[in-house]
Amino acid sequence: MELENQALPLTRGQLDIWLAQETGHSDTEWQLGLFVRIGGTVQRDALQWAIRQAVREAEPTRVAFFEIDGQVFQRPIDDPNIELAFHNLSDLPDPVQEARDRALAIQRTPMPLTGPLFRFVLFQTRRDEFFLFACCHHIVIDGTGVGLVGHRIASIYSAIVSAGPVPTAVFGSLQELIDCESHYEASSDYRDDEAYWMANLPPERGSHHRVPGSAAERDPWPSAPVALDPTIVRRVHRFSDVWGVSQTSVITAACALLVRGWCAEGSEVVLDFPVSRRVRPELKTLPGMVAGVVPLVFTASPRSSVTDFCKHVERRIEEAVAHQRFPVHALERKVRGLTKSPERVSVNFIPSAFTLPFGAVTASASYTNSGQADGFGLIFTTDGDELFLSTAGVWEPWSGLNASDLAVRLQRVLVAMTDDPRRRLSSIEVVDENERARLGEWGNNGSALGRSVRPVSVVGLFAAQVARTP
Repeated sequence: MELENQALPLTRGQLDIWLAQETGHSDTEWQLGLFVRIGGTVQRDALQWAIRQAVREAEPTRVAFFEIDGQVFQRPIDDPNIELAFHNLSDLPDPVQEARDRALAIQRTPMPLTGPLFRFVLFQTRRDEFFLFACCHHIVIDGTGVGLVGHRIASIYSAIVSAGPVPTAVFGSLQELIDCESHYEASSDYRDDEAYWMANLPPERGSHHRVPGSAAERDPWPSAPVALDPTIVRRVHRFSDVWGVSQTSVITAACALLVRGWCAEGSEVVLDFPVSRRVRPELKTLPGMVAGVVPLVFTASPRSSVTDFCKHVERRIEEAVAHQRFPVHALERKVRGLTKSPERVSVNFIPSAFTLPFGAVTASASYTNSGQADGFGLIFTTDGDELFLSTAGVWEPWSGLNASDLAVRLQRVLVAMTDDPRRRLSSIEVVDENERARLGEWGNNGSALGRSVRPVSVVGLFAAQVARTP
């Protein structure tokens, strides 16, 4: 009875992750990581206290999941066991790489949903250089939430080592997160968003899936970033300035043309687009799982000009962002009668790194992965004027190309787009003859490009929870 009194429902985003994990994805695909380089000495006791305090304040992250009568619930863990493991690697030939390798091994170790769903490790690589690694399950936190907790740890640590007052906590509670989502689902905004997405769902067609046996366990870290040619990036900047479209829209348009050349049927192209969903002020201080993904449906008509297509892409992005809170993938599953969301190419723009003040030194933090667990991800990061491309996923035919291969193809498309903005899309060559032949072979092999989605026993359990909303 006490357990039932503590039971809280899962949010829609959490249910989506739970369903995906139960229907075949590796547990570790949902584990996010933050790698923090601290260029100075670290007071380990103070850091451990700061981590424990920050996690206590971040209630949505310290939960356990359990079942009651076939339904899944969550409850806060009041006093979680929070340890800061320590590894001194300073005597090794390449301590930084060793730290990264060990962090990857930690990230590949499943965390049971019974909790705790976080781990913290401190690596010493030199006398005055440390790396803090935080690993958390995506079902309790998203990338923005990881950043919030990272900043809170840094601020508490800085206060301790300077003997100053600890700043007041501002995190929202798990109940506030659930209430915020529930209020949205009962609002007119939800109904407006639902009407928009009902009219703009991706077309129903056979979707591609990962090929059985085509890849080993996916590396949860993205590929090493590849820098795009600075001259091409400058051309994109000029194109954006002259034609009044954002650089994000131009890059996304180029990715859509790549997908059209490799996978699309007809002129319509569908990309997944990760969104924060933090449109309300109260969501901006909630260190939980709020983020989502929306589909972008583009019409890449062969007769359209490059500029018209880029403006079309920008409008679609603006519309999708305006309706980003809605659980589109859940609606798509309901309308199409699917047990899991279709896998697609996603285009993700994330910060390459951000700084954290750790006492008297400034630390540089970067995400070790994007939480990419479906389809194939094209991940773009920036560093000043530089633009980098990483990839994640084992989805054919994209998994046969590394980031360098895709960077070459993307740059070829960007050059064609910026060279003559009025040219028709039909004149832009995305694949060569050899690639076209390979695609033809894949297309004739049903097991290579698609497979039916197998039913699973947990679907009924999931459906019982989500019957109230699509």
